[in-house]
Amino acid sequence: MLRWLRRGGRALGVPLLAACAALSMPAAAARLGEAVVTASGGAATVMIDADGAARVSAFALSGPPRLAIDLDGMIAPAGSSQGSGLVSKVRIAQFDTDTARVVLDLAAPARITSSAISGGKLRLTVSPSTEAAFAKSVAAGRTTLIAAPPKVEKPALVAQAAPKPVQTVVKSAPPAPAKSATIAPTQVAAIAPSPKLAAPPRTRVTGQLPVVVIDAGHGGKDVGTISVLGKTKYEKDVVLAIAKAIKKELDASGRVKAILTRSDDTYLRHRDRFGIARRSNAALFISVHADSAPVPNASGATVYTLSETASDAEAARLAAKENRSDIIGGVDLAVETNEVTDILIDLAQRETMNTSAEFAAILQREMRQDIKVRSQFHRFAGFLVLKAPDVPSVLLETGYLSNEEDSKFLFSASGQQRIAKAVRRAVEAHFLRRLAQR
Repeated sequence: MLRWLRRGGRALGVPLLAACAALSMPAAAARLGEAVVTASGGAATVMIDADGAARVSAFALSGPPRLAIDLDGMIAPAGSSQGSGLVSKVRIAQFDTDTARVVLDLAAPARITSSAISGGKLRLTVSPSTEAAFAKSVAAGRTTLIAAPPKVEKPALVAQAAPKPVQTVVKSAPPAPAKSATIAPTQVAAIAPSPKLAAPPRTRVTGQLPVVVIDAGHGGKDVGTISVLGKTKYEKDVVLAIAKAIKKELDASGRVKAILTRSDDTYLRHRDRFGIARRSNAALFISVHADSAPVPNASGATVYTLSETASDAEAARLAAKENRSDIIGGVDLAVETNEVTDILIDLAQRETMNTSAEFAAILQREMRQDIKVRSQFHRFAGFLVLKAPDVPSVLLETGYLSNEEDSKFLFSASGQQRIAKAVRRAVEAHFLRRLAQR
């Protein structure tokens, strides 16, 4: 499907995706109306027809600055309109089967200073913000603007509607209430996950453990970096051992379902790796690698998240090296880099990148407790393996095989166990945080 979109079906592809989304919408969802922007002084007022909206939440996105507003219980046709003043453009699309998303393209950094629903209309006030304050908003992630209204239970209405003859039958036939009691728990189980599960908002199959995909980099004829410990000490082997140790720890936690992209010395293309994550409906993707540097004193772990612009020259160098592994496998990268249409990238990948950055921060906190990490732990680069548009992803460089101390640590069972335990703690903390934000 995506390959067809890239080869000329793009004009039909976006309407087709929208049509498929519309067919999967729940019948009870309300329809989002048009958005109107009015500039007043330095601020802007956004009015949206949102009769029937449940929870309304928002988060900020950088590069360029935008505000995204999600309305639960709504459906929306894809479209855009010109803004005014601080809000240069408004774009609306369906984010998932029960959530409509409104994206406000900003002329300058801004924040939502007030929000209310009255008479079926959502009113947002967008006011100027500083660069520093906007950066904090981006880091803070999603906030709730308007809480979902409480559900109204109607047991009394059902009782009043039932005539006396039915009540008599119920008393003389005990199986009837047993039938009702059987139906109620089934409905609750279908819509409410157990509090123990710590499932992230993106878990599509409610009631199941969130899926974490662990990707051991390289494999097969792509050996990766060669350690200073010897010509047969390959990156592909040590990262597979570390990935297996991480899976064992996550399995033992019982809080997530861990999946390996490879469990033996097999080569996988980048698209196959994150393709496994997407097909598994993964809530998190962790690609495990080991770095090398031209100077032997470079050491410590580093985590990378996706960005089209590298954070520094070293990050750019590493991304170029890792991305070349598909060339080793005989794959033409020219047709592998564009995985989705622009609208899906903008509406899904940006939030995914924010979630990836949040996990990277948690991973740094947990790893630095008993593992050596670089002073600039979190870096950004355009790794192909991180380009799944809807799966939060990080690339973990566990250390430097060009450094003797790091190599000994990574190839040791105790070192692999310490890394695995740190990743386990980070994963558990990540999903607990996502659950608290729901």
